[in-house]
Amino acid sequence: MYFTLLILFFTTIKIKVANPYSMINHHAIHALSHVAEVSEYFLQLTIDKTGKILTSGPGIGPNSTSLDNAGKAIYFADCFVDSNWTKFEIQRTKAFKNSHQSFTVDLQKLVHPQGDVVDTKWEFYFTTEDFSTCLGIGHPIVQAIPYNIGLGDFFDSATSEGREIIDSILEDNLLGFWEFDLVNKDDIINLGLGQMLGYTPDELSGTTTNSWQKHIHPEDFPNLLKDLEKHINTTENIPFKKEFRIKQKTNQMIWALGFGKTIEWSSSGHPTKILGCILDISDRKKQEIWLKEHKYFLKELAFEQSHTLRARVANILGILEILDSEPQNQESKRLAQLIKNETKMLDQSLKKSIKESVQQNKSIENDLSSVKNPKSI
Repeated sequence: MYFTLLILFFTTIKIKVANPYSMINHHAIHALSHVAEVSEYFLQLTIDKTGKILTSGPGIGPNSTSLDNAGKAIYFADCFVDSNWTKFEIQRTKAFKNSHQSFTVDLQKLVHPQGDVVDTKWEFYFTTEDFSTCLGIGHPIVQAIPYNIGLGDFFDSATSEGREIIDSILEDNLLGFWEFDLVNKDDIINLGLGQMLGYTPDELSGTTTNSWQKHIHPEDFPNLLKDLEKHINTTENIPFKKEFRIKQKTNQMIWALGFGKTIEWSSSGHPTKILGCILDISDRKKQEIWLKEHKYFLKELAFEQSHTLRARVANILGILEILDSEPQNQESKRLAQLIKNETKMLDQSLKKSIKESVQQNKSIENDLSSVKNPKSI
């Protein structure tokens, strides 16, 4: 019944092309802008190269509803500490000269009407072809402040999932936002998803149906579908979260992490729309696999050293003890004592190596735990 629910996971994918302006993913920027508009944590504004604020979200600049500020133009100095303008301009100019689609900068935001200052971090995206206008998405630089961007409790900064999403967005690991309309159930592949999977524009514009369901790893698809259906059918609206593998036409495998939550219901209480995002976790999974392999190797090494090698060392020492009880000339005794000393040194080295292997194994276990449950620094 819900087999077609998984068709629109990606709506915004970054595409590299020659023209710097065409490199800007306007769909992704629009999605980020929408998230910021409904967020209690993210901040948003649009600014031109003169410093004039063209649009802004809540918490930016003076209160426009007051009589003194009604209809009055707002500038950079109305929203941030005036001395921050130089820093902003340096980063903007640098990004423009290097044909970058965005730039980041830390700014001190003014809180009106109190006049307090809050440290914030921003990423500004060029939105016009002449690079004169930027859309800025920012957030306070504070620790453990709860926030919500409209996709459920797992976006809370106090949770590991929330920190993972925000960190991934800031680290450019966001593959895209997805939205599914359960009423229309359109079974299509959009341009961004199709190109990410490896389809050409001609293939996507043709009449042939390109189902992306075959690109989900066969071992992951049943559980992915099961968890999504469970989310839809659960009255508590538990957020959807699932790791799965995506196989491109080039046979390259991508590890992805999908988040989602129902945001609209029918009058009868049935879900009608799901909203979420997809993160690229390939690097994290590679690190996790590497740590698991080395953990297994160290465990086997410690076992081999403690049970096999030390057992053989003990056998050698036993044989030497027997030789000591037999009549020997001085040269034989000297050689036997030399072998005994070297064997004892070998035994001490094995003990030390075993201890280090156990300590490294514990360290890898801690690293593996931190990889599985990432936290913001």
